Amino acid sequence: MEKSRVNRLPQVAAIMGGAIIAVAAVPVASQGITGTDPVETDFAPYALGRANEDVAAHFDAPWRTDTIRLTVGGMIQNYGQMEYKVTMDEGDVLLYTWTASDDIYYEFHGHPLSPDGTYGDAMLYRDEDGSQSHGFVRAPLQGIHGWYFVNDSFDAPVEIELTLAGTYDLEPGIIGASR
Repeated sequence: MEKSRVNRLPQVAAIMGGAIIAVAAVPVASQGITGTDPVETDFAPYALGRANEDVAAHFDAPWRTDTIRLTVGGMIQNYGQMEYKVTMDEGDVLLYTWTASDDIYYEFHGHPLSPDGTYGDAMLYRDEDGSQSHGFVRAPLQGIHGWYFVNDSFDAPVEIELTLAGTYDLEPGIIGASR
């Protein structure tokens, strides 16, 4: 009797291992993340397969990081508005975080680069009031991307610290009044 239990251990282990993999795959499949057929490299097996290119990306250029400090004056200075933009190619990634000394209205958006070198109509990514925002954008178009800030106080400036990481150029930077 004892011998037959020992002989079944590999079979039980295989069944349990398969059950664990199946249970582990349920959250992945339920989130709409699907791999391909199992993949095996020289070093390890990957039961869930290879992820699509939206999951992990390789960039030709190294990431850069920058911290920018902005002051958005009140309504008596430049109508309380300022834009800050970076230049990105389609598919570039920008990870950002900013904090402000007070609530401020902002629009996070991008403008495509036209064939004649001018910038076209904007695409809105996000707009709201707040004292902070954190996120990322994968540029849906080649052009300039960034924030339009509006300080609705009469004369009290709002200080903003913006931290960026990704594949972008720090141009054109600050853009003055736009209305």
